[in-house]
Amino acid sequence: MNKNFTILLIVFIIFFTSSCKDKIDFILFDNAHLDISDKSIEKYGIYDLNGQWEFYPNKLFTPADFVEKEKITKNFEFVPELWNNYSDFDSNPINFATYRLIIKKHKTDSVFGLRINKINSAYKIWVNGKIIEEVGVVGDTQKKTKPIRFASANFFRTYSEQIEIVIQVSNFCHNKGGIVKSIQLAASENLIKSENKRLAIDFFFFGLMLIIGFYHIVLFMLRRDVYSSLFFALLTLSAAVHLAVGGDFKIINLIYQDLSWNLQLRLDFLFYYFIFLFFALFIVSMFKQEASKLFVWVIYGFIGIMSLVVIFTKPLIFTSTLFIFELFIVIAIVYLMFVIIKSSVKQVEGAKHTLLGAFVLAAAIVYDILNQQMLISSNEIVPYALVLFILIESYLISSRFSKAYLYSEELTQELDYVNNNLEQLVKERTLVVEAQKEELSNKSKSLQIANNEIGKINEILEEQSEDINKKNKALTDSLNYAKRLQEAVLPDENYLKERLPEHFIYFNPKDIVSGDFYWYGEVESSWDFDEANSLKILIAADCTGHGVPGAFMTLLGNNFLHLIVNIQEVVDPEQILYKLDQLVIETLKQRESGTMKDGMDIAVIILDEEKKIISFAGAGNPLFYIRNNELIELRGSNFGIGGVLRKEKIFEPYKVQYEEGDVFYIFSDGYFDQIGGGEGRKFYKKRFKELLLKIHTMPLDEQKERLSTVFERWKSDKKQIDDVLVIGLKT
Repeated sequence: MNKNFTILLIVFIIFFTSSCKDKIDFILFDNAHLDISDKSIEKYGIYDLNGQWEFYPNKLFTPADFVEKEKITKNFEFVPELWNNYSDFDSNPINFATYRLIIKKHKTDSVFGLRINKINSAYKIWVNGKIIEEVGVVGDTQKKTKPIRFASANFFRTYSEQIEIVIQVSNFCHNKGGIVKSIQLAASENLIKSENKRLAIDFFFFGLMLIIGFYHIVLFMLRRDVYSSLFFALLTLSAAVHLAVGGDFKIINLIYQDLSWNLQLRLDFLFYYFIFLFFALFIVSMFKQEASKLFVWVIYGFIGIMSLVVIFTKPLIFTSTLFIFELFIVIAIVYLMFVIIKSSVKQVEGAKHTLLGAFVLAAAIVYDILNQQMLISSNEIVPYALVLFILIESYLISSRFSKAYLYSEELTQELDYVNNNLEQLVKERTLVVEAQKEELSNKSKSLQIANNEIGKINEILEEQSEDINKKNKALTDSLNYAKRLQEAVLPDENYLKERLPEHFIYFNPKDIVSGDFYWYGEVESSWDFDEANSLKILIAADCTGHGVPGAFMTLLGNNFLHLIVNIQEVVDPEQILYKLDQLVIETLKQRESGTMKDGMDIAVIILDEEKKIISFAGAGNPLFYIRNNELIELRGSNFGIGGVLRKEKIFEPYKVQYEEGDVFYIFSDGYFDQIGGGEGRKFYKKRFKELLLKIHTMPLDEQKERLSTVFERWKSDKKQIDDVLVIGLKT
C-alpha cells in the first residue's frame, strides 16, 4: 500500500465519522430537576439527559401515583447507570423500577423527540401523563415481563413550561439492568435528522461489509490455498450480521419483525464472539511464521466454550460472562500485536499497514469495552475502526492477488516470446551442444590417459591392500587372543551363579577387548569387631578409554583388586578404593609426570548376608537400589581412581540394611551415554532410571534380556560409543 493511499484512507474515515456526529449538549443536573428555560431546544442540537433521576427500586409507579401519593419517599440515581450498582438498596435484587425526571423549559407549542438508546429489557414511557412508548411488556414478575431489544425515537407535542418523564423498567433476563445509555431530548426536526443520519451510517456499514465479505469469498474460491481471504470474508460477514442484529436500528427487525428477544440476544453475542475469532485467525494466517499454533487452538477452545454457554444457558447467565470474554480479548490482542510487530521488524509484506489498522481497531475495542463496563460514557467507535481495518486489509489482499495476476501475465509473455522464437533458440542451442560435444571428446581423450594411469595405481594399491589385510588379520588374531585372556581373568559365570544365585551381568564391549570389567571375591573377615563373617565383594569398573588401552587398565585393576582383597584382606569398600587409587598412581608414575589421567570409575558393594547389610563406596560411579517401587541413588564420590589432584580424595562409605526383594544395580556410564533414538540424543541417566523401575520386578534373566533389547533398539544404526556394563543383584 502506498503512502498516498494510506493518507487518503485515514482522511476519509475521519471526515466521514466527524460529519456523522450530532451536536450533543451535556448538562448535568441534580435532584431530578433540569432547568433549560433559558435555552432554545430548537436552536441547540440534542440534550443528553444525564444526571440524578428520581429512582424507585422494585416499584412500578405511574404519573398518577405521584399526584395521589404526595408522601412518596424520593430516591435518586444517576442515569445512565446500572441499577446493579445502586448503593442504597441491597436487601433484595432489583428486577424492576421506576424513573422520573422534571424538565423546566420555556413555554412554546412545539413537537419534541425523546430517543431511548438502550434499556434492558422492557420499558414504558409517559410524558406529561401520556404514554408515548411501550417496548415489550413491563411486569413485576418474570412471567409477566416480555423483553424486547429495540432503540426507539418517540415524539410528543407540548406547550407547557414543564415536561414530566416517567419510565417503568423491568428486567429479569439480562445481567445489566436499568438505563445503560443516555436518554436524549431534542426538537423533532433535529431528532429526525439524527435518526436518518444514524440509519444511513448503519446501512452504509452493513452494505460495505457485505460487499467486501462476498468479494473475498470469491477471491478464496479462485485461490483456495489462501486462507487469509476466507477468514477476512468471514470477519466482515460476521461484523455485518452483528450490526444487523445488535446495532441501534436492528436491521434484522426490518427483515424479520417477529424475531424473539431471546434469539436476537443470542445471535448478538455469538457473532460478537465470531468477529474476534475470525480477526485472530486472519492475523495468524497472514503472519503464520511468527504465530503459535497453540494460540490458534486456545482461541478455538475458548470461543467454542463461550459459544456453548450462549447456546445452552439462560440470558441472565451468559450475559454475565461477557466480562470474561472481554478480558480474554485484551490478552489475545496483546499477543496479536506482538506477532504483527515481530513481522514488521522482519519486513514481512503488509505487516506495517496491518499494524496501523490493527492498532486502531485494538484501541477502539479496549475503548468500547470500557464503555460496555460503564467506566466511561460515550458512543461506540469500533464500527469506524473496523471499517478502517477492513479497507486497509481489503486493499492488501487485493494487492497480493493483483501482483500474482501481473506475475502470471509476465510468465505468459515470456512463454509467447519463447514460442515465437523457438526455431532460432533451437539453432542457438544446437551450436552450443555441438561445441560441448567437441569439448567432451577432448576431455574423453584426457580421461583415457588418466584412466591408464589410474590402472597402474590400482595395481600398486592391490598389492598394498594384500599386505594391509595380512597385517589386519594378524592384529585381529592378537586382539582375539587378548579377548580370551581378558575373559579368563573375569569371574566365571557358573561360579558366580553358585555364589550369587540372584544376579545378572549385562556386558557389551564396544570393541573386541573392553575397558569395562567386573570383579568378584569373598573374604572371611571380622566386621565391627564381631564374629567372623563371610563377605561377598562385587565390583563394576569403567577404565579410562576402551579397546586395547582400556584392556590394559582392566588387567591392572583386576590384579590390584586381587592384591587388596584376597591378599591384604581389606574389606571396607572405601579402603579398597583408597588402596586401589594409591596403587594406580604409583604404578603409572602419575606423581612424577603430573599429567597422566589414566584411571577408572568404580563401584564397590560388599554383601554381608548374615547381618543383611550391603556396604557401598563409589569413585565416580553410583549405586541404585529399588525398594517398594522407589529408586534410591547413592551417588558415591566425584573422584575417580588414579590421576593427581591438588586436594585430597575422599571416598564416602554407605551402609544399607537390605530387605527381601530389594534390587541393587552397579554399572558403567556406557549404557546411558549411548547416542540413538529418533533425534540422535543420548539415552541419559533419567531414562535409564525409568527403565530400571519398569523392569525391576521381572526375573533377573529377563531384566538382562530387556536391557539388551532396549539398548539395541535405541542404538539402531548408530555406532556404539563406549563399553557397556550393568550388574543387578536381588536380595
